[in-house]
Amino acid sequence: MDLRNFKYTAITADGKTVKGRIEALNRNVCIKFLQTKNYTIKSLDEYKSFISRLDQISIGSLLKTKQLVFFMKQLGSLLNAGVNILNALELLSLQQENRLLRKLYFELYQQVYNGISFSKALSKRPKEFPSLLIQMIEVGEITGSLPQTVLKMSEYYENQMKINQDIQGAIRMPIIYLAATILIAIGMLLFVFPNITGLFLSFEGAELPGITQFFLDTGNFMADYALLIFGSLGLMIGTIMVLNKYNEKFHYGLSVVNLKMPVIGQLIQMNNQIMIANSLSQMMSNGINSLKALQTIRTFIKNVVYKQVIIDTMNHIEDGKPFSKAFLESPYIDPIMAKMIATGERTGDIPKLLENLSVYYNGISQLRVAQLKNAIQPILLIIVYAIVGVMILAIMLPMLSLGSQI
Repeated sequence: MDLRNFKYTAITADGKTVKGRIEALNRNVCIKFLQTKNYTIKSLDEYKSFISRLDQISIGSLLKTKQLVFFMKQLGSLLNAGVNILNALELLSLQQENRLLRKLYFELYQQVYNGISFSKALSKRPKEFPSLLIQMIEVGEITGSLPQTVLKMSEYYENQMKINQDIQGAIRMPIIYLAATILIAIGMLLFVFPNITGLFLSFEGAELPGITQFFLDTGNFMADYALLIFGSLGLMIGTIMVLNKYNEKFHYGLSVVNLKMPVIGQLIQMNNQIMIANSLSQMMSNGINSLKALQTIRTFIKNVVYKQVIIDTMNHIEDGKPFSKAFLESPYIDPIMAKMIATGERTGDIPKLLENLSVYYNGISQLRVAQLKNAIQPILLIIVYAIVGVMILAIMLPMLSLGSQI
């Protein structure tokens, strides 16, 4: 479904004449969009544009998680207020300034208008709309609880987004600080030490302190073999990336290593378990059977270790074994989660226990992120101060030694 190009001349609410270009599905949509801006249309002409057709090509997902949450909140609010799905989609489309998102929303509107269910329309754009969301929307349509389902899913994705942002925020800044310190240290080795030590050695009989000589030798080695060093480093990183992408065993092993890392590994484990608990709770509490829920989770969970736990659980269910068996056996599943699922099996209320578990994990994850920040910051400061302090000492020692010899 391609957008068409229009040129328009219109009068604004305060009487000014404006001209512009707009992309829309058809002439009627264009008129409705301009009317939402309180424009009085004087002329509207369609034109052909090869450049605009190229500009419509998009790579990857159009909807980021933040935009998906905003869309779902708006849609859920409109549906909850009694607006039917068709009018709600049309209204959201007309309010959207981004032309590619406007096109996406109008595609949904057009398909629903043609008699396709909303969940089916979403399934035609898998890059933008996750399989979990599609499954839940389908359940909401069947049970007649679509407004509540849409709002509930917006809360789910908002919580996931906050958790991911907190984890990324806790890790991002320490990495930036450490990388900046390493770059500064390399710069000092390559440019500062040679000048200072060259001046020092110009005095007859002067000898460099051991620590200064070490840094000078290191800087000379890096300068002489920079191409080899950085080439080898780049080759090693490239090899790891290729193996991680194309070798399943290597990818699995690297994922295990990440899960075993101090502090960060715990956050990765917590994030994946929150995703599993939330997803299972959302689907099973709305009547989706455990096997279908697990099949859906397998399609969107990215960590291969937890994907394998899901696959093992599916195999156990098909073999008539307990739902909780794979969770109890996995070293990467919190014992609390495994025992809660086992308890849910015995009581026949897995969805409720998983819902309580997801609330518990959401609270724990915030504490873990705070602990990570509090733990990393002092360690990072010690490393940075140690690197800078030792290098300053290596620079100052020759000066002090020279002063004592004069």
